[in-house]
Parts: sequence; C-alpha cells; structure tokens
Amino acid sequence: MGLSRWTGQQLFRALQEHFRPGTYDLIRKNCNSFSDCALHFLLRKRLPSKYSAMESMGQRTSLDLIHHFTNGAYQPNQAAANFSTDAIIQQLDRLDPRTLAAGSTAGTGKNALRIGAPVAVCGLKNAEHLNGLTGRIVGYNSVNGRWEAQLSNGDTKALRAENLRPEGERVYLPGDKCRIHSLQSDAGKILNGRVGEVNRYIHDVSRYEVLVDGVSKSIKSENLQSV
Repeated sequence: MGLSRWTGQQLFRALQEHFRPGTYDLIRKNCNSFSDCALHFLLRKRLPSKYSAMESMGQRTSLDLIHHFTNGAYQPNQAAANFSTDAIIQQLDRLDPRTLAAGSTAGTGKNALRIGAPVAVCGLKNAEHLNGLTGRIVGYNSVNGRWEAQLSNGDTKALRAENLRPEGERVYLPGDKCRIHSLQSDAGKILNGRVGEVNRYIHDVSRYEVLVDGVSKSIKSENLQSV
C-alpha cells in the first residue's frame, strides 16, 4: 500500500497506549481496529470498510442476539467499552513527530497482566475458596476477556482482570477505605494523610485508582494503608 517514513519502533510507541494487553474485544476492538490505526499512522490511509464489515454488523446487533449465535461464548470486554478508532486516529494526528523520533516512552508502564506473570486471586464472590491462591498467567481468552491462570492448587481458572493482582502486592478491593502515605513528590506530599476510596486496580501501571474527595488519583499499593 506504500512506503512509510516511520519505523516499526515508532509505530509501537505511537500505539502502545491504545492497544494494551487485556483490552481486546472480538467486536469492538480487534485486529482490524489495530490495522486501521496502524495504516493511518504509517501511510495516512484507512483500512477499507469491506474488511471490517462483520464487526460493524456486530456493533449494530443486540447483545442478546450475539449471545444466541455464540452460545454465550462472547462476553463484552469492559476494557474496550469506550474504544473508538476515529478518536485514536484524531490523537495520532496530534502527535509531535519529534517525540516519537526521540524515543520517548513517557506514560508507559509494565503491564502486570501478561503471559508468565505471577499473580494472586482476589475478590471472587462465587468461588471464595480461590481467593488468596497464587499462580501464573498462561493465556488470554479474547472472546470472553478473561485471563487463564495456572493456580497453586493445580487448577487452571479463567479469571477477570479485576480478580487478579501481582503476586506479593497488598490487595485492596473496590470500596475499601485507605489512607495515603509516604508520597515524595511535591504534588504527592499534599495527599499524604488523606483518606480515599479504592475504585479499581489499573493493571497497565500497577497502581490503584483511589478517589479522594471525588478526584481520581493513581497510587501504588505501598503508599496505601487500610483504615
């Protein structure tokens, strides 16, 4: 389709924030979504619509009907709920080429969920006996959006991201009240001593999202204490 002045590494830097592990969705955010964004970045071209006709139809179809045709195998991945290819392309158009050329990796982090990662199970309601077990990620099911973990009891379980934490990290669950402490940055020191409520765990950056007076803050587990 043409030659690009951009390298593969620059393509990776441009798209890595938008296509994180665990955010794939069979209908809303799939390989065609990535190809469309990659083509635009590299060549300023869009993926021909004929290649994405099936998922376009799926996006216009009711979830009940999709469940019927897939025998319930398809489950929407909430991590892709707000994904928009057009919105990503608009962001790509605003990228500063000098940043990509310089090799900046600002804003990136090591995702806690990846094949081989050691994890611990938490927050299960219908299988509470599994909470606290450790294991290792062995696969990801892009259809139902679950991670497959080989657990210390010998079982392999398909688990949602919100029910997994990096092994050894202190576990907090949504709704837990925590006091923030030991932040060293000037902005962080203002938060020390404040109490917030855990909203979720952000695997992309291995931090908890904590609401402090309704404002979202991204805090490491070692800077939180239960109250």
